[in-house]
Amino acid sequence: MFFRLPYSNIVSGLPDLMLGITFLVTWIDPYALGDDMVPFLSMVMLLEFIIIHSSGFMTAFALRGGDKKKTLLIMAGLGAFYMLFAGAFAASFNSWWPVIAFGGLLLNRMLSVITGQAPEGKETDFAMMQWASNVFFYLMSVFAAIMLPLPELGVTHEQMAHLDMSGEFVDEPHRMMAWGFLYFTLVSAVEFAMRNTSAGAPEKPAV
Repeated sequence: MFFRLPYSNIVSGLPDLMLGITFLVTWIDPYALGDDMVPFLSMVMLLEFIIIHSSGFMTAFALRGGDKKKTLLIMAGLGAFYMLFAGAFAASFNSWWPVIAFGGLLLNRMLSVITGQAPEGKETDFAMMQWASNVFFYLMSVFAAIMLPLPELGVTHEQMAHLDMSGEFVDEPHRMMAWGFLYFTLVSAVEFAMRNTSAGAPEKPAV
C-alpha cells in the first residue's frame, strides 16, 4: 500500500522543520511572510490538535493489514469526518484556507507511514510511539509557551485585534508563535532521528 524511501526520515521531518522556521520568522517579523500570518499560524496550531487526534486513528487503520480497498474506504471516511471540523473553521473565517491547511497538515502527519519510515514488522509500534511523542510535544510546548517569560519580538496584540476571539493567545499572540516554533521543531528533531536503516543501505557493523 505504501512505499519505502532510503531517507524517509528527511522527507518526513523537513515539512515540520519548515513550519517551525515559519513560526520563528513570523514571531520575529509578523509581516515578513504575509500580512495575515499571525492569525493563519494561530489557526494552524488549533487545526494541529485535530490532526493529532485524526492521524492516530488513520494510522492504526492504515497499518492493520487486511483488505486494502476496505482500509482505504475507512481512511477516506475518517478523513471526511475530520474535514467537517476544518469546514467549521473555514466558515468562521469565510475562507477555504483552513480546509487546505488541514489537508496539508494531515498529509504531513501521515508522511512517515506513506514513505515507510518504520522498520519492517514494527510499523504499528513505530507509528504509535511517534503519535505519542507528538501528543507529548504538543502539550509540553503549550505549557512552556504559557508559563515561560517570552519576548514579544515583532508580534503584538494588533495582529489579532480584528478577530472576534478572546483568550491569552489572542491577547499575547507571540506565545502562539513560540508554541508553534517549539512544537514543530521538536517534532522535526524526532523525525530526523528516527531513521529506518532497513530502507536504505545496510548499517556498517560496529568495530
